[in-house]
Amino acid sequence: MKLRLPHLLLLGAVFFTPPLSGEDFIIFPGDRSFLPKSWIEDPIDASIEALAPELKAEANKILERAIKKYPGKLLERSLKGVAVVGSLRFYDVGYGGTYMANSRRIVLVYRETFDAIGFEQRFHHELSSLLLKQNEDLFEAQRWSSANKPDFTYRAAGIVEEQNGDRSEATRVLEAEQKKTGGSGSSLLALNPGLMKEGFLTPYNQVSIEQDLNETAAHLFTNPELWQLCLLHPRIDQKVHVLIDFYRGLDPAMDRRYFRELNEALPKSSKP
Repeated sequence: MKLRLPHLLLLGAVFFTPPLSGEDFIIFPGDRSFLPKSWIEDPIDASIEALAPELKAEANKILERAIKKYPGKLLERSLKGVAVVGSLRFYDVGYGGTYMANSRRIVLVYRETFDAIGFEQRFHHELSSLLLKQNEDLFEAQRWSSANKPDFTYRAAGIVEEQNGDRSEATRVLEAEQKKTGGSGSSLLALNPGLMKEGFLTPYNQVSIEQDLNETAAHLFTNPELWQLCLLHPRIDQKVHVLIDFYRGLDPAMDRRYFRELNEALPKSSKP
């Protein structure tokens, strides 16, 4: 999940090997000084907890695996790094991740209790936002929205979700869920069969086009069962095809065969 703030491989593609040693591609900040100053001030009042040292190796391993699923040239021009922390709060609301558009960096939360696939999904979720922000002209928004029922309206307007007042609609939805359940709000990201016939994988997909794209991307890169869901739910299938066409516009290697083979390499038991 992300904060809307003032914006600051495989299969024949070239593997991207980030400078993990002695460089700052994947970092583990000890304080919030790496965040934009405007995020640290009121009313946002960003805060973090540093990741426990014993968890860094596992978080790094999962991210390395996720990074290798993208063509090298695409990441070289689109992503400058990833910061991993133990907790992240804005407006006194807990987040699983966000991105900084101007610096082209992602911030992710990792904890010992996290499922490896779920953590990888957060990387793809946030990176898809960064790519969308940078290449909105390549995304077919009308074709995407036509997969929804005619009477459906996202809670937030536009393609890339912006702030409305002092916070985004995604923040409001997350805050309400945390207050209601007393938890992290992760239930918003749980696959929901009842929503799939409407064209949405999870409740969070209904917030905005951006969030819908984010969670579809998270499963496109990690969930081998997605293709079966596409067969069962034509609205999901249409969105997956629009999303693949978006990625193919970013790099021709990322076509349907690319994602089919990527998913075939994943164990069928690895359901998020």
